[in-house]
Amino acid sequence: MTAPPEVAVIGAGAFGVRHVAAYRSLGVPVTALVDPDPTTRERVAAAHDVPRTFADVDDLLAAGAPQAASVCVPGPAHRAVAVRLLAAGVPVLVEKPLAATVRDAAAIVAASRTHGVLCQPGHILRHSAPHRALYDAVRAGRLGQVLAVSSRRDRPRTLSRLFPGEHPALLTAVHDIDLAIWYAQSPVVEVRAAARTRPGPAAPVLVWAELRHANDVVSSIRNSYLLPEHTPNHTQDLVEVYGTEGVAHVDLGHPAVLVAAESTEAPDWLLSPVDGGGALAAELRHFVGQVTGTDPSAVVPLADGLHVVQVATAVTESAAAGGVTRPITPEPLS
Repeated sequence: MTAPPEVAVIGAGAFGVRHVAAYRSLGVPVTALVDPDPTTRERVAAAHDVPRTFADVDDLLAAGAPQAASVCVPGPAHRAVAVRLLAAGVPVLVEKPLAATVRDAAAIVAASRTHGVLCQPGHILRHSAPHRALYDAVRAGRLGQVLAVSSRRDRPRTLSRLFPGEHPALLTAVHDIDLAIWYAQSPVVEVRAAARTRPGPAAPVLVWAELRHANDVVSSIRNSYLLPEHTPNHTQDLVEVYGTEGVAHVDLGHPAVLVAAESTEAPDWLLSPVDGGGALAAELRHFVGQVTGTDPSAVVPLADGLHVVQVATAVTESAAAGGVTRPITPEPLS
């Protein structure tokens, strides 16, 4: 049996903590935690028995490179962290989106190819059981020829406060862009989008995009940050695939567990529960398999991660230009 690699988690924010918990649930040793805030990193390390902590990646590498790493820092920092690790020969899983700009995403792809080191984009929904079941049905031809993909993702207004400078296209809509590419099995060649704001937030709170794929599948993507902060059903996610032989959908808008009290809670058990498991654990299990060579087929090829950033950027540009159509020339998808 191949021993799991010793992993470092870069970033001790909310999702970095979930990576640590998910690795531990898989029996994968997290031996280092990196975060610039000493109080945060020491608190998280103590809570999860992580033996070593570092302020930055250079300090980590100086003490000895890990065998793999999860990059869970904010998007604008992805390029610097991922490229530094790849250059040191460390396989990385980079949380979505691969980077905040096309140039940064392309630099990460180039570093992975130049150094011949694994880089896995962290698109978690490809590892979600219901989304995977829908993909398997599409691939098996049960819907016939795919004609269109439609998705809706509604979030509470909290996101405008927590991420005031981030465009929804590069924060939440990247999930739907990736699903559209995955289900259509074809890159996007054309984007037309609109965005709307509400009093207060600087960034848009509603994004509406229409995509055309190279195989003429059309995709519609709607994202909003308009739900009240204490909405009982705090997330509403729906994706539909239309084919010549039928229609199928995944609806996560009705959580299996809902505690509607003074503080409403709908546990995200399908994706990234705080104690490990779910789609995040499946994603990390696949990453570990990629690192060890026991799972050689990539669920999210690196080219797809770059293409998602290309499409998301085109969405922001089209919306800013009043809905002008933006063409895209993608690399062939793997």
